[in-house]
Amino acid sequence: MKKLLIALLGLVAWTNTYAAQVTPQDIVELLAQKKIDVKNQGSGIDSLELQVRQIGNQNLVVWIPVGTFFVSNNGSTQNMVTTEEHSVTLRNAQWTRITVPAACASISKDIPGSGDSFEILRSPHQAELARLIPVLHKARVPFPVRQAAIWIITDNASYSGLGILVDSPTGFGGSRVIKEREVAQALKIIDQTGIEISTRRIWQDREKIVSGLKDEALKRWLRQKAGE
Repeated sequence: MKKLLIALLGLVAWTNTYAAQVTPQDIVELLAQKKIDVKNQGSGIDSLELQVRQIGNQNLVVWIPVGTFFVSNNGSTQNMVTTEEHSVTLRNAQWTRITVPAACASISKDIPGSGDSFEILRSPHQAELARLIPVLHKARVPFPVRQAAIWIITDNASYSGLGILVDSPTGFGGSRVIKEREVAQALKIIDQTGIEISTRRIWQDREKIVSGLKDEALKRWLRQKAGE
C-alpha cells in the first residue's frame, strides 16, 4: 500500500509538471519568441490550413484565439479572421496539420486558395472588427451569418453585395447563401456590440430584408430599430 501511495504521488507530481509545461500560449507570441514554425495557406472562404511544428524539444500547446488576423501576402486575395478558437499540442519537431474556422474580410477580393499565405497578427487593425468577433463567437451562429456580419463591418456591404457568396456544387451558377434571415441576424449581432447599424449601407436595404423575413421576432426587431 505504501509503494502504491508513493507511486500515485509521483504520478500526480509528474502530471502537474507536465501540465505546467503545456500551458496554452498564443500563436503570435510563440512566433515572436521563435518557439514554433508555421506554414499556412488558404482553404476557401470559411477556413485556413496551418502546419505547425515546435523549435526545440519543449512540449507546447499552441492556442489560436478567436479574432486572430491573417493578412494575405497576395494583395488581390482576402484577409482572414478566425471565428472559432483552436489549439494543438506539439510534442516533437514533426509538422502537425490543423484546419482553423475563419471568415473572409475584403468582399471585393479573391477567396484564398492553397497558393495563398498569410502574416499572422494577434487581432485585426480595424477596431470595429475586433469588437465584433468576440460577440459573434458567443452568438454561435452559422457561417453565413458570421460572414455577413464581417463583410458589413469590413466592406460596408449592401444586401446585393452580400449575394456574392453562392452555393454552387457544379461550379456554375448557384444559389445565394446570405439571405434575409442571415442578414437580419448579422445586423442584430452588430447592434449588440454598440456599433451603429443605421449608418451602414445595408440599412438602406432594410425594407427588402423585412419583406423577405419569415422570422417574426427578427422582423419585429428590425422594425422597432427603424422606429416603425
